[in-house]
Amino acid sequence: MSTKNVIELSNLTKTYQRGNASEVKAVDDVSLKVVDGEFLTILGPSGSGKTTLLNLIGGLDKPSEGTVILDGLDISKLTESELVKVRREKVGFVFQAFNLIPTFSALENVEAPLAPTKMPKNERIERSQELLWLMGLKQRADHLPAELSAGEQQRVAIARAFANKPTVLLLDEPTGNLDTKSGKKILELCHRASKEQGQTVVAVTHATYIRRYTDCLLFMRDGKLFSQIPQEEFEEAE
Repeated sequence: MSTKNVIELSNLTKTYQRGNASEVKAVDDVSLKVVDGEFLTILGPSGSGKTTLLNLIGGLDKPSEGTVILDGLDISKLTESELVKVRREKVGFVFQAFNLIPTFSALENVEAPLAPTKMPKNERIERSQELLWLMGLKQRADHLPAELSAGEQQRVAIARAFANKPTVLLLDEPTGNLDTKSGKKILELCHRASKEQGQTVVAVTHATYIRRYTDCLLFMRDGKLFSQIPQEEFEEAE
């Protein structure tokens, strides 16, 4: 595996004001390095700070303290317009809510991120078809989101995130709206796609079975990151 650090977090902190009184540290002094091609998972309960950390990595939010280096670029110092460019070119997001365009077919949803690029139309379609086939959706390309199951919609969202070949793919509770069987299938596809497509993946979740599909597993609680996973987190049925 490459030793190039694609993500470097140094003393990263995100503080929110709660009412007129106390401050809450959603992310508390986190330092982390993720190498090229790694599939990293951060496990933790709701409210632990996982999504906030993911948003900081992807440039959707700015830190109160510390730095975020993404593919050699300190994004914590960029303007919003510069961050938009970074997100478009370097980051793919998969949210728990699929965020598909309801009037677009599955193929059109995957193709959408490629529209602003200079890629010819036929190449955009070919790339989108390739990703849908990789996700096992070859026969569903012409279907609207409402005609797809939750698992199929999530696979379309993942294919869309891979479309512009981002450096980093960020998965926020990718199995949150799925049953266990569908969730495991999604994670298997994400892991295989990341290896075939060459992306670095960071996933945050509370689903413990994700450990089967990841290269590195960390645990988050109260805004802090730990390498030791509490045993009780693995006591649920697989």
